[in-house]
Amino acid sequence: MKIDSITPDSALPGTTLLIKGDGLDAADKLLFGDEQVPFKVNGTGSVEADVPSGSGTVEVMFELEDGDKSNSVSFTFLQVY
Repeated sequence: MKIDSITPDSALPGTTLLIKGDGLDAADKLLFGDEQVPFKVNGTGSVEADVPSGSGTVEVMFELEDGDKSNSVSFTFLQVY
């Protein structure tokens, strides 16, 4: 299970992200930092998820039921001023 890319890699909360990689359809959890976020599997190589509320930069990763984790990719929350 490996994340190749997050598009876009910075966005406002509520924006839909496309996450591409290998074996993501096997994941049980998607984590933005410590926050678990719901996701939808498009196929074995991509999933969609909405950006949760947050600030700063966090590491995004997938986790299997047995605790194994994917690599992590940085994501930056954009803010409205």
